Amino acid sequence: MADITGDLLVITCGVVIVIVVLAITFIRLRSAERRMQESSYKLRAYTDMLNAVTEINLAHGDSYKMDIAKKNLALTLNRLNLVGSSGVLKSVSDLLDFLNEHKDKDFDTLRLHNILNTLVIEARRDLNPIHARRVEESQVRYRFFSPVRK
Repeated sequence: MADITGDLLVITCGVVIVIVVLAITFIRLRSAERRMQESSYKLRAYTDMLNAVTEINLAHGDSYKMDIAKKNLALTLNRLNLVGSSGVLKSVSDLLDFLNEHKDKDFDTLRLHNILNTLVIEARRDLNPIHARRVEESQVRYRFFSPVRK
C-alpha cells in the first residue's frame, strides 16, 4: 500500500509539473505573439508615416495630390498617436512643426532630412532596439527623396 501511495504521489507531482510547464510555455508564446503583432502594426504605421511625408514632398505644386497627401498624413498621424513610442511622437511633432512653419514656402531640405533621420532612428529603437543600436554605432545616415522646390 505504501508503494502505491508513493507511486501515485510521484505520478501526481509529475503531471502537475508537466501542466505548469505547459501553462508557462503557452503564456510565453502568447506574449511573444502579441509583441510580434504589435511590432508589425507599428512597422506599418511608421512606414505609412514616411510614405505620407514622401507624398507631400512629391505633391508640391499639385493641389489635388497635396489634398490627398494631407489626408493620408492626417489618417496616419491618428494611428501613430495610438501606437507610437514617445521618441517617435516627439519626432513627429518636430516634423509637423517644421511642415507648418514652411507652408507654401521654400524650406531647408537638410533640416527636413535631419528630422526624418531622427524619426527613423526612434522608430528603429522602438521596433528592434538591439539592431537599432548596432546601426546607430555605425553612424548610418538615412537618405530621403525630396524633389527640388521651385
